[in-house]
Amino acid sequence: MLPEAATLLHGVSERTLVEELTALSGKVRLHEPLASHTTFGVGGQAACLFTPESTLALTRAIELAHSHDMPYIILGGGSNLLVADEGYTGLVISTRRLRGISLSAAALRAFAGEPLPALVNLVDLTGNRSLNFLAGIPGSLGGAVAMNAGIPARSIGDLVEEVGVLSPDGTFRALSREECRFGYRTSAILERGLVVVWARLRLAGESFDKEELLARRKATQPLHARSAGCVFRNPPSLSAGQLIDAAGLKGVSVGMAKVSEQHANFILNLGGASSAEIRKLIDIVRQKVYKSFRIWLELEIRVIEG
Repeated sequence: MLPEAATLLHGVSERTLVEELTALSGKVRLHEPLASHTTFGVGGQAACLFTPESTLALTRAIELAHSHDMPYIILGGGSNLLVADEGYTGLVISTRRLRGISLSAAALRAFAGEPLPALVNLVDLTGNRSLNFLAGIPGSLGGAVAMNAGIPARSIGDLVEEVGVLSPDGTFRALSREECRFGYRTSAILERGLVVVWARLRLAGESFDKEELLARRKATQPLHARSAGCVFRNPPSLSAGQLIDAAGLKGVSVGMAKVSEQHANFILNLGGASSAEIRKLIDIVRQKVYKSFRIWLELEIRVIEG
């Protein structure tokens, strides 16, 4: 049953939006709680959540949002994300059903919605260990490529050969690794608001021991708690976690949000935390670290408001 024609955004009614999205290949949900779609487990409702089942449907959904002058965001695995308690009044497009893998001895080509842990395990089973540095990092391939996920020794951008992206108006193009301009936890993809459709990675270079990396993460990070991963970027030649620890902030809490005592660069949702509590804790950490060391910590997580 279609909703009544209440205005959603910029004069577009819910009825109109649902009709247009339903004509595409995918699932449409109104007023969907985003807390259930993020690893933090916080956040208000999406005015409309669309989960395309094909790259064509993804493209058409972006074109539709552009034609209505409607803001939209892309939701991958839901890690590295903090959604406001008020939710998001535009269109949220989830890539979790955009799946598909082509694997050879030298390269991997996969769509944006493929879970990163599954790709790591698949490549590892072939005896190739070059992707194992991503072991234990949650999320999807699209988000990992956009933010250039990795460890100090290597980032996923080091292996990228080509990335298929959509511009904010839905125009497709393929970017070379050089055009992606990968940097520390960033890229031209992220900075220009491009949407990853697929990526091709070369499977070469240094090998990594997956079990060793997983054991190290388990010993040093609160992997079983609700979090968004590392909250802050590491300043040049420094560790954000060590700075936070040195400032005496381990275990500090606001409501049900707490700085992890295992790894200070993680903020945990102890159960029922609000986005506002997490934001307040982020501000406390930033101000205390700045007061102690005159270093302003930059966010690694993405904050979604409006």
